[in-house]
Amino acid sequence: MTLGACERFVADPGQRVAEAVLEDMRRDSAARWAATWGERHRVAARPGEPGLYLALAPMDGITDAVYRRLLTDQFGGRSGISLCVSEFVRVTRDPVPAAVLLRDVPELAHGGHTRAGVPVYVQLLGGDPEPLAETARRAAELGAPGIDLNFGCPAKTVNNHDGGASLLRAPQRIRAIVARVRDRVPEHIPVTAKVRVGWDSSDGLEEIAVAAASGGAAWLTVHARTRTQLYQPPVRWPDLARARASIPIPVVANGDLRVPEDLSHCAAQSCCHAFMIGRAAMARPDLFAVIRGARQDRPLPLAELADILRDYHAAMRDDGLEPGRAVARVKQWLRLAAQLDARFEPHFHATKTAAAWPPIAEHLAGMADA
Repeated sequence: MTLGACERFVADPGQRVAEAVLEDMRRDSAARWAATWGERHRVAARPGEPGLYLALAPMDGITDAVYRRLLTDQFGGRSGISLCVSEFVRVTRDPVPAAVLLRDVPELAHGGHTRAGVPVYVQLLGGDPEPLAETARRAAELGAPGIDLNFGCPAKTVNNHDGGASLLRAPQRIRAIVARVRDRVPEHIPVTAKVRVGWDSSDGLEEIAVAAASGGAAWLTVHARTRTQLYQPPVRWPDLARARASIPIPVVANGDLRVPEDLSHCAAQSCCHAFMIGRAAMARPDLFAVIRGARQDRPLPLAELADILRDYHAAMRDDGLEPGRAVARVKQWLRLAAQLDARFEPHFHATKTAAAWPPIAEHLAGMADA
């Protein structure tokens, strides 16, 4: 990939980038973004390739194989999604057995792709380089098209056990983990990293970015919040430009990308031209196709979401998920959709106490826009 305005090295790697440099970068970036947006109908397989890169974010307890299949199957397999990342696989003292990897990421038994042919990277979470590297080697051997390393999970239980965002406080450990995994995985398989802008501030973002890049990450995805923010506002898109200025690899922007216009606003502030979308897909499962211009930009009709939820429940039951958990997943989807679109609130409240599928199915049958 040719280096552009946003891939310039700063004089002292890891040091804070001057605001004047960032302003120059953002001006230079505008023309390149216009060209990328003009090619948004092309699905870029990786950041920096021709077209627009739009990844489906990993969300623990949500984006399992059924969800990934459902979203990537949309519109005859033309969902607009470039790549999926699995829910994290927790790695502690010992490497994860192959059977567990196949259970958690069943796409590995099908070439590491969804039924629609979208690649699924295996995300690993942990703090010990050696078992992480061996688990990554096993995943690659099983057919993983890529390995993603989670340094951004804000969950307290994860952070208290040397995982996720807790590593943001020790960038040298991020570098060591990425380097060990990169060394163990075949060269043609990308190793990527996902971080937040920092633990309780973004002051060390450049150092975090340099750590991941110098360890051998192919690209870096940054959720534009600190760990202590969890998912609260504000989203910090401007901070991402500092990561872009610090490293020669692509930086993928993540956080509060809810409508197509958000991508342009984010690109202008962050200098990022590749994106990862997570929670917004709960209210707009068609958002990836809308961004690419393949679907009309309008609120998703309630009846369409009802159809998707029925398909979701049926697919979970077909996959063997027990009835209570399948019902809980449907209600979780409605709850998250309601947080982003008020039209879904009455439907969540009408179903949230249901303990079985029939009353939910009956309610979904009547969902329609006024």
